Amino acid sequence: MWLDGLAPGDTDWDRFAATWPVPFGALADVVAAAWDATDPVLLELCRLRMATLLASPAEEARRTGRARAAGLDDAKVADLPRWPTSSRFIDRERACLALAEQFVIDANGVTDEHVAAVTAHLGADGCYGFVQALSVVETFQRACLTLGIDSVPDVDALTRPSPPDHAEVPR
Repeated sequence: MWLDGLAPGDTDWDRFAATWPVPFGALADVVAAAWDATDPVLLELCRLRMATLLASPAEEARRTGRARAAGLDDAKVADLPRWPTSSRFIDRERACLALAEQFVIDANGVTDEHVAAVTAHLGADGCYGFVQALSVVETFQRACLTLGIDSVPDVDALTRPSPPDHAEVPR
């Protein structure tokens, strides 16, 4: 890792979060809120597709327990590269994946048609929440890539309280 002197922890994320609990705690809270506000299967499919587009093998390899608990299986995940044509994907998932891909490649290229397709399946409030969740997931993945964070806990473990003996150290 490029940064020496991190606090101990089980994952790269834990080491950064223990060293800088305030900013990493805030990001963890936003990530957890995104997962709370969105269908976990849709968000996991999009998270995995975004990881592929961002060339993040660590994120591609990770699976979220919430999505598994909600019914996402390994066969669908394995078929994700073929989402536009695979019979494993329903129209709702295809609309969300299309918007997610365009969002990562070029957010300015997201069209009214992308938004309308997602809105048709999720409603206006659902579409808004979904786009916000995509933004959070992209920010999280890009931050991890930039900082060299290859291992992170599952989303539910991200928001566990940090040990009380770690104080924020100004850098």
